[in-house]
Amino acid sequence: MNRIKLFLWVIILCSSCSTSKMLTSDVKPVEVTEMLKIEPFSYISLIETGNKSIYNASISSQANTVLNESLERLTRQLRLPSKGIKVNDSFERKKLENEINYLVLSAERNRNIKNIGITPMIDSLLRVNNMRFGLIIIQSGFTRAKGNYGGQVAKGVGLGILTMGMYVQTPVKSSSAIYAMIVDNKNKNVAFYNKSVLQDEEPTEEETITQQLYNIFEKYFFKKK
Repeated sequence: MNRIKLFLWVIILCSSCSTSKMLTSDVKPVEVTEMLKIEPFSYISLIETGNKSIYNASISSQANTVLNESLERLTRQLRLPSKGIKVNDSFERKKLENEINYLVLSAERNRNIKNIGITPMIDSLLRVNNMRFGLIIIQSGFTRAKGNYGGQVAKGVGLGILTMGMYVQTPVKSSSAIYAMIVDNKNKNVAFYNKSVLQDEEPTEEETITQQLYNIFEKYFFKKK
């Protein structure tokens, strides 16, 4: 599955619902004393014309940088070592990306996360680094080009007038979705899964991403500020 297809799948998940229920296995939070931060991936699209979104590598990279910085600020709360794992080899990195997307999609489809087995490369990364738990993060979302949102709002208001006020379609300005998973190399399955979807929030803003991370791990690792 190529990057665009992966991205489209994640966007479908993002738009499916704005809330989710935290899913856990039998592992208690107190057992998760340390996690290996596995390289996160960001898929952010840009809407320049109408409501058509196109994957944007530059904005995705910017969002990913902010995501990593936010995770670094939460290393103690999230029980992460000072350094995580980043795969530089292009073939291996693509393999890791495919496995991470597979696991997140599996968690969305199968609410019993104990039945989701960890994938070969992630299993290997945990074993090589002598870690039981690993943290997986995916971000998806979109933003709009300057001037696009105002134009779409105007069209939405016009639609409401044309239909005698019975229906007004107001476009979403932007969106950020973060999917987080803890994999358990001892039990060879998923120990935790949750997500946070915020509409009308920019996916490249540090405040947005940090708030989402708190939302995801609230009631598991720490209380929300």
